[in-house]
Amino acid sequence: MNTKTLVQGAIFIALGTILHAVVPGFFNGMKPDFMLFCLIAYIIINPKPLPTLAMGVATGVMAASTTQFPGGQLPSMFDKIIAAFSVLLMVRTFPGKGSVQKAVIYFLATIISGAVFLGTAMLLVGLPGDAAFTAMFVAVVLPTAAMTAALGVIFERFIAANYKRNRA
Repeated sequence: MNTKTLVQGAIFIALGTILHAVVPGFFNGMKPDFMLFCLIAYIIINPKPLPTLAMGVATGVMAASTTQFPGGQLPSMFDKIIAAFSVLLMVRTFPGKGSVQKAVIYFLATIISGAVFLGTAMLLVGLPGDAAFTAMFVAVVLPTAAMTAALGVIFERFIAANYKRNRA
């Protein structure tokens, strides 16, 4: 990992942490995970195992420190690391780098992350208010996945435009 990659990762973590901390929770403390959004974008840009592991752990720690979900610290760690390597696998597996492929990666990674988070939370601490896994998945994870897919494509275009401008 070179200095540019490390700085880029730190910027993505900072952006994700700020957004994760300031967006309020809804539906039993759950909220869209902007930390995951930044993690996915970073891995799409840098699809290598070591930076993926580093970002998965770092975003997991930052998400755990800012979660509003009761007992969500360990589930945050698990879901970020598993989601990070899922993204790496998808980036290396899906052909092409078009907007549709990226939207699919954002969507599926959010589904995986949400399922791991809710499943781990359910096993370790239980879901708040005795909410059902399915209810929380449908109410929070699916809408977040759709939002992440749309915003991911927009964010990717912004990053690509800035990257091209800075290389010139």
